[in-house]
Amino acid sequence: MTVDDELSRALAELSRTLTPQPDPYGRARARYRRNRQRRLGGLVLALVVSVGSTAFAIASPGRTTQPLPADPTESIAPVLVWSDRLLQSPPRGAVAGDSSFVRQLSELLLAAQRRGEFSRLKVPVSGVKILFADDVDGHRVALAAFVRNQPDPVTGWPSAAVWLVADKGASAQELASTAAIRGVSDALEPYERLAVDDAEAAHVAIAPAGCVFLSSPLPDRNTFRWAPEPTGSYLIRTAKTHRPEWWRVDCGAVTRQITPGPGSLATKPITDAQLATAMSRVRGSVGQQRARELVYQLAQSEGYRLTALPSVVWGGHVAGLPAWLTDGSPNAGEPSVEDGQVTVLAAPRVGGDWIGEVSIAPDQPRSDGVLGTGTSFTTTADPTDPAGVLAVPIGVETGGSEGQQLLLVVTPAAATTVRVLRDGQEVARSAVSGSGTAMQVPRPTAGLVVEALDASRGTIASGQVAKQDAQGTPATDTWNQD
Repeated sequence: MTVDDELSRALAELSRTLTPQPDPYGRARARYRRNRQRRLGGLVLALVVSVGSTAFAIASPGRTTQPLPADPTESIAPVLVWSDRLLQSPPRGAVAGDSSFVRQLSELLLAAQRRGEFSRLKVPVSGVKILFADDVDGHRVALAAFVRNQPDPVTGWPSAAVWLVADKGASAQELASTAAIRGVSDALEPYERLAVDDAEAAHVAIAPAGCVFLSSPLPDRNTFRWAPEPTGSYLIRTAKTHRPEWWRVDCGAVTRQITPGPGSLATKPITDAQLATAMSRVRGSVGQQRARELVYQLAQSEGYRLTALPSVVWGGHVAGLPAWLTDGSPNAGEPSVEDGQVTVLAAPRVGGDWIGEVSIAPDQPRSDGVLGTGTSFTTTADPTDPAGVLAVPIGVETGGSEGQQLLLVVTPAAATTVRVLRDGQEVARSAVSGSGTAMQVPRPTAGLVVEALDASRGTIASGQVAKQDAQGTPATDTWNQD
């Protein structure tokens, strides 16, 4: 199967969990769900599109996700105001200083769009504004805003965004050709960014004029060392200046964006020494090749949100797993439970806590082609401590107070039994095999205490249930606030 086939299948799986929204927030909601899906069910994609030891990213280049308003009646007007401020900003970049080049490029792009050469941008357009143009690492890069005659009737966005990339020194004609189109978005957002080649090569990010970019080396837990970028309201990184870092955008006295820079701590591939470190505290049984792939995939997925490479916590075979982890319902014709090989990974994260992922490779192939599923979790205790207990809910915890929840528990090697308490009363018990067990516990899992007992029935470790989801880093996006 070709890479394109793999990518198409991955996108089909992702789109299965999305439902179009008729309200004006439809686009923001859909993109919010896609971002959340990559966090909660990212392993579904990572395993599907993994070819050999290489994982291909699905997210379109240069695209960030606006946060979904907590109140569905909240207007996205502030985002549109900031988008317009970017549209009204003067062109940035060295090449943008050539007004003749900028004017010619704008005219050529407008003519090409009106001839129908942009397949993803067919709506009537009144004009084109060049927002950025510069030579970056052997490429000529430009960002163009296409102003619609009328705002999008569903989303309200007045302008679309197109990133263009050609060879360094390219003419306006070359940059305006369809071959130079690198990314098309139906909305020009207040903060735009593009990876020119890959995550660790040339990168461009831009915000409205008057805003200021700052950067910090990858923080040790939560200690940032911010310094302003000399370019002000835009930022450029090349292969030579790329580093593990975070970016920040301040507009006046308000911080509008905090985000990790592009790239990850993972090498291509994970070295034997890195794998040995990742496996140094593993419990249960995990194959080295699977561990190597999963460490790489989690490191790539989380990028510089992590302060160290992931560790392999536990591995083992588990029966009776839910066959749906990301959308709460099985596929048509699929069993509701399945058996599979489970692998747990965890890594320290910027902000001081830990992020983890439970990866499940089912024993039997699924008809939809998905090779594996996963769910993520966060915890404040070190889940790699071989003397500790890690308890993770498996499957979507619906939040109701009734019913049973499958709980995966990883224990010290000496444990023979796990018991679960609520308010001091035992509510579940299970035998341990290979430093782990999967057991049913009553919902909700919040407030449960999980204890590992040895052969003499003494408590050798205890802990609380980890939280599902992977939120909590210092990443910030406040463009939708006044």
